[in-house]
Amino acid sequence: MKGIEAALLVWKEVGEGAFASEALRRVSGQLSPGDRKLAALLVYSALRRRSLWRFMLEKRLRRPFKELKPITRDALMLGLAGLMELKRFNPGPLYNGLAQVMKAQGADDEVPLFHGVLKRLEREGQELLDRLRVSSSPRDVAMYHGLPLWGLSLFMDQWGPKKGRELARLMGMTRYSSFFVPPSEREGLMDAMRSAGIRCWPSDELDFSVRTCSHGFPPEVPGYREGLLRPMSESSMWVVRCAVHLAKGGRVLDMCCGRGVKGSALLSLDDRVTLEGWDISEGKVRAARGDLDLRGLSDRGVIRAGDALDLIPEEEPHLVLLDAPCSGSGTWGRHPEGKWRMSPEEVDRLSGLQRRLLDRALSLVPKGGRVIYSTCSLFREENERVVGEVLSSRRDVVEEPFPFRGADIVKGRPFGVYVWPRLPWADGFYCAVLYRRG
Repeated sequence: MKGIEAALLVWKEVGEGAFASEALRRVSGQLSPGDRKLAALLVYSALRRRSLWRFMLEKRLRRPFKELKPITRDALMLGLAGLMELKRFNPGPLYNGLAQVMKAQGADDEVPLFHGVLKRLEREGQELLDRLRVSSSPRDVAMYHGLPLWGLSLFMDQWGPKKGRELARLMGMTRYSSFFVPPSEREGLMDAMRSAGIRCWPSDELDFSVRTCSHGFPPEVPGYREGLLRPMSESSMWVVRCAVHLAKGGRVLDMCCGRGVKGSALLSLDDRVTLEGWDISEGKVRAARGDLDLRGLSDRGVIRAGDALDLIPEEEPHLVLLDAPCSGSGTWGRHPEGKWRMSPEEVDRLSGLQRRLLDRALSLVPKGGRVIYSTCSLFREENERVVGEVLSSRRDVVEEPFPFRGADIVKGRPFGVYVWPRLPWADGFYCAVLYRRG
């Protein structure tokens, strides 16, 4: 399989609901490193500014975009994204490769249209981008940076016009991989990564993070298959650092554990901690159990499937981690497909669920216990508003200061802190520490 063919396959799967990173991982074993990189660049370039590419194509087509054959629509989107984003890539081979797949899938009659539209945009596309880049219209700002207009409006309403536009720019920035590594093994693993041709260096704020300058294919990274390191954004690592500080060797409940990444990192950093993890997804529970087994941590961690609003802990936790289901708006740079699947109505629904989960988490810790509430969202509806409403309904709970400072840790208004996504290894994240008084 070639990179262009793989990109079209992944793009189709993403359109059917898959996550781009997982779809790319499924085909990566059939690709050379060069084709793997090309497929990832095409897919993510098309996803980040999907609405912009669609707008540009519709302005140059003489027939409705939706009336074209599916493979033609996909080829046009990837072709235009490659043309505009991959400046060092010769567009001729890209067009020809996409056209070959179109012919193989019975779209021979639309190949001339495909070539004609992209050739025209070769001449005119940059001028249109330049006009959008300097425009102050929220619609144009959203389109240029690849955000839903409602999402940009929320950013600007909550952070102000200047910060809102900055977030729009940051959401379009290329994200790179960082890896969680136990501090005692960091130097040795970085040496192995460099020997494998991977440029890497230690984080200057987290002593268990290794930064790279690539999107990364984890199975190729030395130590990954052996469970010695794992991909994790530095935003998530700040939550882990906070949990290590507050757990103090006690029992921890990871209430919506997902694949168990934060929980296993916590166990790796403090061998006194025991952990119970819950998730409603059977698939994620299996992945979390497998992760603990791989890393030799299953003797201190148990993962259970079920609804976090109903399950009863096997042991009373000293600390609860609640990384609540959310819009993912802080990760739209890393997982751009998420922004096209979200809506204001879904944000409202999620905020209601988050309030119920947070209230449940606080009911599970004893007096003197703590809850770390976090989301990968930059919307106040899912963060300060949730915390504020729960605090107003419970006199036995107070907020505590976040125990660490960092260059990109920003105070919430008025509760919690945000990790600002200024660096390519960090996503937008929110975290608040709540204490149940005795």
